[in-house]
Amino acid sequence: MMYILNLKYNPLTATLGALVIGIGAEFTILMMERYYEEREKGKLPIVAMETAASRIGPAIIASGSTVLFGFSALMFTTFPMLSSFGVVTVISVAFALLSTIVVLPPVMVYLDKWIKVKNLTSKNKPF
Repeated sequence: MMYILNLKYNPLTATLGALVIGIGAEFTILMMERYYEEREKGKLPIVAMETAASRIGPAIIASGSTVLFGFSALMFTTFPMLSSFGVVTVISVAFALLSTIVVLPPVMVYLDKWIKVKNLTSKNKPF
């Protein structure tokens, strides 16, 4: 992506991978946890995902938009290192957000037959 945008690799863009993994993991964990909550209530996979996405989706989109707009301010600086960091971060976080909203739900529903969702009661919870 940096090659296509003609951006130089610098110390800030080197840290980008860890940053995007952290942000993307947060989005994914929120969606998956909400899905598992709905599955534990006995809902079918597609219904559980529809409920999860409708309940947590707007919060994930709002959180992701806040991150995108925050980092987009860096794109307008005259300092080239910060500017390229802003561009690459915005694009990477946008991909992480889109993958959580568009790719993750159908994959979770499709793979549900291999995922065993346990119905945890208060008796068998570890704490």
